[in-house]
Amino acid sequence: MTITKSPNHKITKSSSGFTLIEVLVATAIMGISLGVLLSGFAQGHRQAFRGDMAREAAYIAESVLYGLPHELESLSSSEEEVEDHPGWSYKVEIRDLVLKITVQAQEEKEIEVPELKELVLTVHPPYNAHPFVLTSWIPAEQI
Repeated sequence: MTITKSPNHKITKSSSGFTLIEVLVATAIMGISLGVLLSGFAQGHRQAFRGDMAREAAYIAESVLYGLPHELESLSSSEEEVEDHPGWSYKVEIRDLVLKITVQAQEEKEIEVPELKELVLTVHPPYNAHPFVLTSWIPAEQI
């Protein structure tokens, strides 16, 4: 910025650039915009990763269910590792079916259904992610 004295004795300013405040404001606006944009990309990446894990868990659940023995009573409820999928594990449980019913403004009631059993397959993905749980009801005479 230069200050010159004109012939009629007035001081005039001529500027050819931005002030420090203008540069700082522009930088702050760009930083905020970039932060919002990158957080959106990160969230999309997390959702895609979770979708991949859900697809893999569905594949593992299907293969585990097809491999279950016909005699489900002999099935142990211990956690087992999944072959060809490092870090993945599953657990199959068979238990009596108990329905919990709550009527408005009343306490919860439990109803046991002896004709049905509940089969619960829990697939645990690696990296301490949330497990995927598949629940199915099967007739008690099939066990």
